[in-house]
Order: sequence, then structure tokens, then C-alpha cells
Amino acid sequence: MRASDTGTFTYANPPTIVWGPGCVAERLDGELQRLGASRAFVTTTRSVASNTALLGSLEGQLGPRCVGTFSQISQHAPARAVADAVRKARAASPDVLISFGGGSPIDATKAVAFALATGLDLDQPDAAARARSFSPAPGELLPHVAIPTTLSAAELSGLAGFTTENEREKVGLRGAGMIPSCVLFDAQLSLETPLDLWLSTGIRAVDHAVETVLAGGSHPFSDTLALDALRRLQSSLLATHADPSDLAARTESQLGAWFSFTLPGPAAAGLSHTLGKRIGSRHGIPHGVSSCLLLPHVMRYVAPRAPSELTRIASALGLDVREMPQQRAALLAADAVADLIARLDLPRHLSAYGLSDSDLEAAARPVASAEYPIGDLIGIYEAAL
Repeated sequence: MRASDTGTFTYANPPTIVWGPGCVAERLDGELQRLGASRAFVTTTRSVASNTALLGSLEGQLGPRCVGTFSQISQHAPARAVADAVRKARAASPDVLISFGGGSPIDATKAVAFALATGLDLDQPDAAARARSFSPAPGELLPHVAIPTTLSAAELSGLAGFTTENEREKVGLRGAGMIPSCVLFDAQLSLETPLDLWLSTGIRAVDHAVETVLAGGSHPFSDTLALDALRRLQSSLLATHADPSDLAARTESQLGAWFSFTLPGPAAAGLSHTLGKRIGSRHGIPHGVSSCLLLPHVMRYVAPRAPSELTRIASALGLDVREMPQQRAALLAADAVADLIARLDLPRHLSAYGLSDSDLEAAARPVASAEYPIGDLIGIYEAAL
């Protein structure tokens, strides 16, 4: 019997996903009406608010339905900013939350919904410990409409993270009720996103797809979509790099980001994500960039234990590996990802972010286990220096 002949799949993505250039202008009003919402609170970033006209356009579309906006979220969603957003949202009494931007405002909006429902003070020292006692179910939180302008896929899960002020550590929140009610993928809005941010979060989506295929167990639904995501992302990211105004390519990348992130249930993050989180908030490395720095090296490390899965990835990336030993094909998959990162002119070395040998053991130690010895993890970081 094949592994795919029997199994269980729990669909854990937003129930409504809308895509296409201009879909926010065309469909947002209808989605709010469907949700029965008339009081929207918008969360976004300083850069979206100050460097583009996008926020003003969204507020204008909402009109009197916009009861508040918080535009002070920055990279890695600092706890103090998220707590300020909670206080402002609580005072506004919204019946729907709208996130607008990349992964940080989307995560921050999930955290706002979490805090409004649980009463948790996110900037208190015991917030991380107390957060673990809550796991909101669907319907327990305010509905959340996500309008992503990057390819981070934060909008697709019931997970969120914010960063403590002093330790610069990520605090994780989770619960099926934190999954956004609706996502609108509007490529037109992504034209204002800095190209390097768009492309690096595209590699984050590649990372999601790779980790989906590498995840334990066979899930035909998510595996099929993840392999398709790799094909879409490879071609569309290169097309966008060549012509940043190509809306069709950007839409393909958004579909690729969506298809990359359909793991059943609250699947654990893979090794690339886990190692990236250890250095991201501490050293100011964006999520997408951490995937650029680490993913090829993680793939080479896991090649001996996952040759079949990486061979499928190599094939999805356009390599003819039909007559090739799987171990060789697995390494070529890592090379193909490294080549894509290079062709997109994205960062490839940890040293560019100030990391040195002395930082590596501290980053690796909390992740180390019998499966992943600390020496091996340090070796992955060293390869990325």
C-alpha cells in the first residue's frame, strides 16, 4: 500500500481567497458585507503609510466604515507597537480587522485579535508564558481581512509572532481562530513594494514549498500544490526581476505563495524556518532574507535523509533527473534554489548582516536535538557565512 492510499487532511487556510489585479477595489466591499462588518480597524506599517498613497486609498474606499488606523508596525512586530495597536483597537470597538502590508502587520493584526479576545497584555513580561494557555477556536476572534503586499504567506496560517523589546525574542501565538477570514491577493498593490522585499519574500514562499514536501508523512494535496508552487515561483520571480511592472507575473507569484502553504493542521516549521527565526529578530534579518541565506544549505544538509523528496523538488524546478541517482538529484535541487537566489540578486551571506563565528553557537543551541546535533547546525550557519 502506498502512503497516499490512506490518510487524513485538515484544511487550515483562510476560507475565502480572492486574487487578481484590482480585486481590493472590486471585492473588498462585498467581502465586508458578507462578514456583516461595518466598523473596520486597519493595521499597517510605517513604510506603507509614509511612502505610498495606498493607505489613503484604502481608507477612502472604506469611508466612514474605517473607525481607526494603526500605522506604526515595523519589522518583526515589536511587542510595544502591537500593544499600542491593541489599545487603539479596543477604544475603536471594531467588528472587523484589516491588515495591510507584509508579514509583520498581518501577524500584528492576528495578535491584536488574540489580545482583544483574551485580554492578554502583549507588552508585559509574562505575555509569552500566558499566551501558551490560549488557543482560540474559529469564531472566537474578530474576523480578519488580510491584504498582503509581499509573498510571506503570513496571511495563510493561524500562527503569529511578535518580538519582545528587551530580549528580541519571538513570541508565538497560535489557534485555528487566528486564521484570517478572507485574503485578497491584489498584484496592483504590490507595485509599491520594494522589489528586493517582494523577491526575497518570494524565496520565503519557495522555502514554504520545500518544507511542505520535506515534512514528515505524505500529503498528496499539499505536496501537489507545493510542487506546483515551485514551478510558478521560479518562473514568475525571474519574470518580475526582469520587468517589475509585470502584473501577470506578480499574480503568479501570489498564487505560488498560496499554494506553497497548505500543510495540514498546525504543522511544525522546518529546519530552515527554525534556524532563520534564531537569527532574524536578534540581528535584524527579514524573514525572506533568512530563507535566502539558509535554505540552500539546509537542503544540502537534509539531502542524505530525504533524497526522494528533494528529487521531486529538482524535477519541479525544471531539472531532468529521471536517469540520475537520487542523492545527486537531491543536491542539484539545492543548487537550483541557490542559483535562483543569485539570479534574483538577493543576499546570500550571513556575514553581510554582521554575524560572525561567535554568534553561531548561541543561535544553534536552542534548536539542537538528537535529530539535529548542535555541531551540524553550526555547520549550516558556517556554510552561510
